Amino acid sequence: MQGNDERTAGDWLAEGNAHYDAQAWNAAGVAFEKSLALDSRQPQAWFRLGNVREEQGRDDREAAVCFEKAVALDPSHARAWNNLGGAQQRLGLDDQAVASYRKAMQADPGLAQACLNLGRLAGTRGDLALAAQCFKAGLDHHPGDPTFTHLAAAAGGHSTARAPEGYVTNLFDSVARQFEHHLVDELGYQVPEALAKLVLPELKANARVIDLGCGTGLVGMALAAAGAEITGVDLSPRMLEIAARRGAYAKLEQGELVDVLARIPAASAHAVMAADVFIYIGELSAVFAAVARVLAPRGLFALSVEGLEGSGSYQLQPSGRYAQSPDYLRSLAAQWGLEERSLRRTLIRREGRGHAGGWLALFSRTA
Repeated sequence: MQGNDERTAGDWLAEGNAHYDAQAWNAAGVAFEKSLALDSRQPQAWFRLGNVREEQGRDDREAAVCFEKAVALDPSHARAWNNLGGAQQRLGLDDQAVASYRKAMQADPGLAQACLNLGRLAGTRGDLALAAQCFKAGLDHHPGDPTFTHLAAAAGGHSTARAPEGYVTNLFDSVARQFEHHLVDELGYQVPEALAKLVLPELKANARVIDLGCGTGLVGMALAAAGAEITGVDLSPRMLEIAARRGAYAKLEQGELVDVLARIPAASAHAVMAADVFIYIGELSAVFAAVARVLAPRGLFALSVEGLEGSGSYQLQPSGRYAQSPDYLRSLAAQWGLEERSLRRTLIRREGRGHAGGWLALFSRTA
């Protein structure tokens, strides 16, 4: 066996790749560093070291430097261009990120992540024509893909009743690890706490609560002091794994929320919570009907929506999220025997240089 001082760049690269595949990020980083110290002209080693830096949570500049070295050595490395764009975007270098994503798409027109990243960034910058072009390119190379199907419709101004389940599952499985840091710490998201304040005064110990679209469990944590028996519902297995580790939920169910509600006994829930889940569902009639069925008399339905300005019931926005009007919520509540207790404007999250605005609502089941 060779001693450490006799190992070649290829030996260290092989070891780094083995650690990388095992997601042993620190060990992988050390091995890639040693390989590159012996031979710095290895684009794949620089690419993987950049990915390791991201997994380690290091400064995005470190990852960007690694990806820059990778593409300098191999300008055809589409994934390195794409990941460079991601690092640049997180550093606030949006113009550079756009250029990098374009390079990635030129190197590999079928690279789904590059089409998606450039399309989403273009959309946030108000360039809906470029966004639509990117999502169409993605759909051309990946026919039937739920993510590109949904986002192409949104960017093209075509409204639909709800996002495909595959779109929601893929989205949240992919962002589960960094979800809370981005949403809470970077975007100032406080909807779960705001909804909890609406229901906590009326929740007794051991109250049965259903958390629709529970994600990583922010609503469960906001309700923890009540001693409630909380069931969390979500489409994303990875989000549910994180929610399970919180210990706030008596039960977690993976599935579409109306389908899960159909399996819950009628008049058995004291509260149903829905924090930001309806940005993925436009038409809410079936949801209100299912919630009304499971609520006990005087049971509470607390929810948030992004606000639709002007007339109409709901609309798919260029962002790929749905917005609903307060009149639409009121009409559905009246249709299904729910009494309005509170309906007020709120700021949902930071978005660009402003905030995404919406509504916090509290309804109760009539006796």
